[in-house]
Amino acid sequence: MLDFFNKNQVYMELCLMAVCLLIFCLTLITGNLSKKRRFAILLLEISSFLWITGTFFYNVYKSNITDYGWYLVRLGKFLDYFFSNFIVFAFGLYLKDFLYNEGKVEKMPVRLLISDIIVFISLITIIISLFTGFYYYFDQNSLYQRGPGRLFFYILSSLPLLLQFTCVVKSFKKFSLRISIPMTLFIILPLFATVLQFFYKGLYISSMSTVGMSVVLYIFTIQEMNHAVEKAHRMEVEMLERYKKELEETVDLRTQELRIANEKANNLLLNILPESVAKELTENPEKTISKKYPNATVLFTDIVGFTKLSSTMTAEETVTMLNTMFSLFDERCEKEGIEKIKTIGDAYMAVCGLSESSQNDGALKMISFAKGLIKDVEYFNSTYNMNISIRIGINSGNLVAGVIGKKKFIYDIWGDTVNVASRMESTGSPMKIHVSQNVYEQTKDKISYSNPIESEVKGKGMMKSYLCE
Repeated sequence: MLDFFNKNQVYMELCLMAVCLLIFCLTLITGNLSKKRRFAILLLEISSFLWITGTFFYNVYKSNITDYGWYLVRLGKFLDYFFSNFIVFAFGLYLKDFLYNEGKVEKMPVRLLISDIIVFISLITIIISLFTGFYYYFDQNSLYQRGPGRLFFYILSSLPLLLQFTCVVKSFKKFSLRISIPMTLFIILPLFATVLQFFYKGLYISSMSTVGMSVVLYIFTIQEMNHAVEKAHRMEVEMLERYKKELEETVDLRTQELRIANEKANNLLLNILPESVAKELTENPEKTISKKYPNATVLFTDIVGFTKLSSTMTAEETVTMLNTMFSLFDERCEKEGIEKIKTIGDAYMAVCGLSESSQNDGALKMISFAKGLIKDVEYFNSTYNMNISIRIGINSGNLVAGVIGKKKFIYDIWGDTVNVASRMESTGSPMKIHVSQNVYEQTKDKISYSNPIESEVKGKGMMKSYLCE
């Protein structure tokens, strides 16, 4: 086995030199490596290349000393000694980068500093040995001979590796097996090869084992880097999925808030406008909305003696009273299907029978509503210890309804029917329902009325009207 190795180690060295150059070039173009780790691997590979080159020169020219062979043998042996130590320094740089990034150490171990110091001492002694022959020398026949300090050289070469080995062992669990095992082998195998080389002169397995392990270390570094990239990619995907989920939840929340806000806006609009008008206005905000109805019934009511009554009350009491009473009227409107139009001071205006057909029960519904208003006032008086009376006037006929304005718009009604309803209210009696002839004709079969009353209506002259009994 040793004979085969000795005969073929030159070819092995050539192969390893080519591999070192290849790894050096691959490291230059490998992405995702930190600057310090890239520099450490480049230093490892160039040191490995020069170390194996020195061994190669010596093995080729040691038995064929020519003019240039004499120099190459000595150069080769110097490279062998020098870079066998310098590669330990390069590995130290690699180890420091891993301890700082993967090991998360805040302070580098003192042992690594001592290791670097020993390496530089060893490099200096190698240079000195060139002139003193302390580690090695060449005899008169240019044959390599071990010097008296050879054992000292092996000790200086081994100590830094042992110190680095203790750091690897201590941080073994902090690294993945993809890195921990190659780093351990990088130290143990060359140490084992160095021991063998010390006892078997001419066996140059120390350099080849170290170079081989530097190649393995590069391969496992790339594998670790790919694993880190894959892990980062998975984390990115998970983060994107989490972000997507949060975004969907946010969109759902905002959609729900928008839906609630839209419902509130629609409800507010319905409080101002009839449903059909609100829908049309929403769909066509720029359209002028107006419509004519052939037989609508209009109601007016106001508080008797309101001016005198309000003079005895504070502003807050007046507004509170009106708000409480008109809120009762609003609730009744909603319950009985009556469309409130507006309030003007102490007057309350409502309409029903907004239908395209002239045959509707709007008049009958409005009288029922008016009777309910009287009950609401009586309830209000008993609850708040007041003595308020209202007048109610009702008229039926054709009118025009529509929306006025673009801001603070209002739904309103116009026509002679509205004017007559207003006159019915103003000429009526407290807590009585005063209706026009048109209302009477539509409801006389179902409602009891007083005898006809002659009322003067502005622009109309004398008109017959009736009081509900």
